[in-house]
Amino acid sequence: MLRIASIEQPTELASEVAEVYRSAFSVFRDAPTDREVAVFAGETLGRHASREAFRFVAALEGERLIGFIYGYHGRPGEWWEEWIRERLPGELFERWFVNQFDVTEFCVRAERHGEGIGSRLYDRLMAGLAGEPYDRAVLTTRRLNNPARGFYLRRGWEVVWEALDARYSLLGLPLPAAAIQLP
Repeated sequence: MLRIASIEQPTELASEVAEVYRSAFSVFRDAPTDREVAVFAGETLGRHASREAFRFVAALEGERLIGFIYGYHGRPGEWWEEWIRERLPGELFERWFVNQFDVTEFCVRAERHGEGIGSRLYDRLMAGLAGEPYDRAVLTTRRLNNPARGFYLRRGWEVVWEALDARYSLLGLPLPAAAIQLP
């Protein structure tokens, strides 16, 4: 039976996180290399887990990790914020990158796509933002041939900047209107 749970120490699941990350992105022609997957699970995840207001939500069948979503309160000076700052007009950056929650990674094993697992993960993460002081949420997603983009747009996200680079767009969601109340 699938259960959705918040995980306090996702680095303890690093090898399973790596498996899910590899699987989720295997559907793309430019899937991450083994080295990139290892760096993500062994370094990036731990760095992100130490950030302010970090939240990690997992889909588990028994003890097997099926998918995950996580984010945190983004801050100036962090790599991603600075990468975005270089690509956006200043007034647009200031509008979206003040008091925002960064949805950082969202992965479901490729063979489990289409089962509603991603919706359950997303709903749990967003429900956890209810009552929090964030004004907006932001994320990047692939621009082309990407079902995830439609997933976000159907949930009220808007395209803030279409072409951050050849692969990614910036999406934003005003909060708290988007916060989901779970039964």
